[in-house]
Amino acid sequence: MMQKSTYFATRMLAKAFRNSSGILTRGSARFVHRSTSTKGPQASGGLDFAAATRSSEASSLQSAQLPGTGWNVSALRKTKLGVEVLWDNDERSLFHYEWLYRNRPDVFFTCGQNMQQPTDRLKSELHEINVSLGSDGETLRMKWNETSPESLFKLVWLRQCAYSDSWKGKLETARKPVPLRTREKQDIAIVQYENVINSDEGVKEWLEHVNRDGLCLMNGVPLVSGTVSKVAERIGSVMRTIYGTEFDVQAVKDPINVAYSNEGLDLHQDLAYYESPPALQHLHCLRFDEGIVGGESTFADAFHCAELLREQDPQAFKTLCRVPATFQKIHYDRPDPVHLQHRRPHICVNDQGAVTSVFWAPPFEGPLQVPECDVEEYFRAYHAFAMLIEAREHQETTRIQTRLQPGTLVTFNNRRMVHGRSRFHEQSAGGRHLQGCYTSMEVYVNRLRVLQNRGLDPALRSPGIPIARVGDQDHS
Repeated sequence: MMQKSTYFATRMLAKAFRNSSGILTRGSARFVHRSTSTKGPQASGGLDFAAATRSSEASSLQSAQLPGTGWNVSALRKTKLGVEVLWDNDERSLFHYEWLYRNRPDVFFTCGQNMQQPTDRLKSELHEINVSLGSDGETLRMKWNETSPESLFKLVWLRQCAYSDSWKGKLETARKPVPLRTREKQDIAIVQYENVINSDEGVKEWLEHVNRDGLCLMNGVPLVSGTVSKVAERIGSVMRTIYGTEFDVQAVKDPINVAYSNEGLDLHQDLAYYESPPALQHLHCLRFDEGIVGGESTFADAFHCAELLREQDPQAFKTLCRVPATFQKIHYDRPDPVHLQHRRPHICVNDQGAVTSVFWAPPFEGPLQVPECDVEEYFRAYHAFAMLIEAREHQETTRIQTRLQPGTLVTFNNRRMVHGRSRFHEQSAGGRHLQGCYTSMEVYVNRLRVLQNRGLDPALRSPGIPIARVGDQDHS
């Protein structure tokens, strides 16, 4: 029986009890000794994901890695609140008894659902709970009382799910988007149509680029109408919106959207008036003749702009996190009338203050409806943010501009990257025609995470490999 504050399985004990087979024996428990070599990418105790997602200088994108693998337990301690684990890199994690009880593996159904009753609580007294390390050295054994079944927790799973401040800080570093324009290599990543259409590995590479950089180009796309949906369906079903499943971006008479003209478009997000705006937008260039002057596509990292605002004007940042703007699309003079409004702040943060989403769509903003005392400060903060997004002095770190070529498709994260275009006109006979569609957030994140995690042991898929923030207001 382990005492309340007695550490065991320390390195010193390991030295004292190691036998020739490398197995440690202490009482009824057996501890497996494993090498702690400093060789290899996981030995530092850092998150491999952070390094992998920032290695834009590599010729090909590295896959993200599962954090915390390769870490061993130095000691366990049974405390008043829960089980404290000391890892062999001197990290410490506390797992509360109630937390462990609600996440014990035996209550999860084979399809992943937690079958525990929401009213079911841990009723055991502290002295009844028995804690030990499994003989394999990779399992935490919990006996809640004399009659309860034993719960076995994989230590690598606990490592991933840890919620200590230091661990959450490392995860936040891994999840914080790194703007493309702040890296040594700033070129937009390019994938090939044939690879994406014919292999899941091609899809994975494509989506990992989008997750890392916010956007990705695809070359070799056939100049055939409808191909944009065929590409998007490699992720999952296309998102249907008020513009249908596909839309054509070309200048027409009496457009139902200013994008369907030759006017320039300020940086914005699409469908910000939706409760859940599209995650990805795909634009396939079918035609862009040399006679067309202008029409270049522009992108900016809204997350980076939000961080610049926090750094330069903390009060404005707080205001835009608190005061809700009005986003709307009210258009009755069209075949299918639209009347949509949604009020929310421009910037959303989680409980740790990390930016989880940004909403910016000046063409689709309605009247501000907030308390009088917030109006002046809101517009001051709004103008400060607008200057960061639009101002030329920050374009070296925020703006990306490209002229799409026929046969090229751009995919970008509509929740992270604001986009626009320059005004265009015909210098000689010609035309500009893009065809587009959207992918919902759930479809995008699901496909990316399945492709990244399906090769893992089932026990390690929750929460799995962390991804850079995608703008879905997820607080993790």
